[in-house]
Amino acid sequence: MAESLRAGAPMPRLRLVTADAETRRRRIRMRIGLSVVGVVVVALVVGAVFVAVRLPEASTDLADPPRGDLEVAEGVAGEWQVGSFTVTIGTALSVTHPDAVASVWETPEGAAFIGAGRGGARFTDSLGLVRVHDRLAQSWPEQILDRAELDPTGDLVLSGTLEGEGTRQGEPAVAWALRLSEGAPGRLDVAAIVDPPADRLYLTAALEPGEGVHGFGAQSAGWDLRGSRIALIPREQGIGRGEQPLSFLVDIAAQAAGGQDTTYLVSGVNVTDQARSIAYRGTAISSADLRPDDRMVWEVWSDFAEFAIAAAATPAAALVVQGEWAGTASAPPAWTQTGLIAGLQGGTDEVRQKIGVLQEAGVPLSAVWLQDWVGRRTTSFGDRLQWNWNLDQEQYPGWDALVAELSAEGIRVLTYVNPSLSADSGAASAERGGRDLHAEAAGLGYLALDEKGEVLETDQHGFTAATVDLSDSAAREWLAQVIADEVAGVGASGWMADFAEGPPPDAQLDGGVGSDWRVQWPVLWQQVNTRALELAGLADDGFVWHRSGGTASAGAADALWLGDQTQDWSRSDGLASTIAITQSLAASGMTQVHGDIGGYTSVALPVFGDVARDDELVVRWAEASLLQPVFRTHEGNRPDAAAQPAEDAALAAQLGVLTRLFVALGPERERAAGGAQHPFLIDPVPELAGVADDELQLGPDVVLAPVIRHGAATADAVLPPGLWQHIWTGEVHGADDEVTEVTVSAPVGQPALFVREGTAVAEELAAFVAGERG
Repeated sequence: MAESLRAGAPMPRLRLVTADAETRRRRIRMRIGLSVVGVVVVALVVGAVFVAVRLPEASTDLADPPRGDLEVAEGVAGEWQVGSFTVTIGTALSVTHPDAVASVWETPEGAAFIGAGRGGARFTDSLGLVRVHDRLAQSWPEQILDRAELDPTGDLVLSGTLEGEGTRQGEPAVAWALRLSEGAPGRLDVAAIVDPPADRLYLTAALEPGEGVHGFGAQSAGWDLRGSRIALIPREQGIGRGEQPLSFLVDIAAQAAGGQDTTYLVSGVNVTDQARSIAYRGTAISSADLRPDDRMVWEVWSDFAEFAIAAAATPAAALVVQGEWAGTASAPPAWTQTGLIAGLQGGTDEVRQKIGVLQEAGVPLSAVWLQDWVGRRTTSFGDRLQWNWNLDQEQYPGWDALVAELSAEGIRVLTYVNPSLSADSGAASAERGGRDLHAEAAGLGYLALDEKGEVLETDQHGFTAATVDLSDSAAREWLAQVIADEVAGVGASGWMADFAEGPPPDAQLDGGVGSDWRVQWPVLWQQVNTRALELAGLADDGFVWHRSGGTASAGAADALWLGDQTQDWSRSDGLASTIAITQSLAASGMTQVHGDIGGYTSVALPVFGDVARDDELVVRWAEASLLQPVFRTHEGNRPDAAAQPAEDAALAAQLGVLTRLFVALGPERERAAGGAQHPFLIDPVPELAGVADDELQLGPDVVLAPVIRHGAATADAVLPPGLWQHIWTGEVHGADDEVTEVTVSAPVGQPALFVREGTAVAEELAAFVAGERG
């Protein structure tokens, strides 16, 4: 080879070696490439498996209600009078009343209006977000009506049998009965029963095409809930509730995103565009299926159910009828109307500093709400509290002096409590010489137990806690006394009564198993707090607000709040969602409701960055809260990540203007005797039913079209018939006999607020605007 080089001869072997090396390099690169692809594929597969394992089941997975036909025995068809109600039986059931604009209850032609089933439910509980899966083992959808008679009391009793697939194979039919009675003027009471082995009962009502259905508690899916399956199960609402990518990432991390079908506060009360209202009155788990295009189907997990049917000319009048049994809330005490309830925390010195910022900015204060009066703990979710309901004097040295100083300035102090207790917080309190409430309750047998008979400690996202057994009347009285002595006893004029959506489904209680007490749990908690106010001497002047609720919360709780919204603009769980929730609560007969100005939940997202409020969102949220019965801020779960008016003089000044506007609206709130509502409830003109879903009305004379989009400087408003004055410009819009749509300027700090021309509130707000402009 050396000779060939010297002679300049060809080098075929060298070329051959070079080609072979290049081939080997290509093969190596190919193998490396294939290895990388393999790693990526494996990573994707592993990631997909991880996601599949981490993502939770649907929040609500219920079997479809069975459908069947109605057979009416010979001689049963006819007409009966039940008080003022006329009941007609033919190929369908129809109930009419002279006060109603439509039949108060009618059933689809030829379709069964009572059905039965036997099911099996499975619950999972992730940080309080209870998921339910139910399947029917058997159903009896075919209804035979073979008897109708008036009993001596004047009630109409219908009865017969229900058949299903099993009856065609020789199994016995299921007997059913229905009692209809006039329970009060304008109210038809309906009691239905089915015989064992059925443990699911169905009641059907016909709906017209396009007949909107509203209510069912704190629903955020929209004003009209047609097309939805509404599960009446109080539970954590979740974080994000379908907003992406937030919900996906929350479910990966904690399976806690929830959805539009999860809510803290449920109600059986609802009303349609035609002023029809069929409400479930019991405490069993239930749902309303609004997905069919011609009917509403109630499902109740019991062999017995009671309903109330209202007869009225307007939706608002129908809600008055339902309120006679569900209850109605009283307005908050007068002192809440004098200014902002400022949610602050951080200890004595820090609270004084924050109050100073607010006062220097001209923010009127009615109260300070110090949720961390019990001490704080830091978790991965943010700042949380010590769940032992007595004062942490290390966090708040000189507490009594602070309360006295604030009282001298006309500022109340509010605190916080919930119906659970953590062992570590109790132990820490004992070390400081205070009460260990967890140990006390455990010793008295007042805590929920697990299946082994031991205290049931549940995950609270960074710590564990046990639930006081509210099914035990002695435990309720003990807890009410604790709240009176400890929570109110530190000089508080009220408190937030948090949580209480229900015990863990598998909890062993004095009264049975947790899932059987879920629906009534929030109302029991509200009764505990009412009793605590009585014991503390605050029955007339105290203010307590609740998150969870059931149907009877309309009367059991004088104040409810909208839940823990995310600090963003979304319709799923942010600012925009509060409008739909407020409207749905109003259609449930609940108007004394308010929210956390600025939202509560802030989340640090990998790659996508923080979900946390800025100044604009705080101000727009405050604008959207102007018609609520109280005006209250919350620092949120991650205070350092979110805009805080009490730490920013300019932001505090903007909040000050809106707080003074809230105070100026006080006389109108008193005249309206309620809170914000969908305009259709106040003036049921058909044009308002579907186009005023992003605005709120206070009584007949105030309309608010809040800005719920980031960066927007104008607002679209739908004005009911009449002449409406824009408070900032004085310009008059509208027409006496028609709905009017307008677009107005709405810079940050000047919400699109309209008052009916020539009214008292128009004069009051004109004086307010003039005063602000000096």
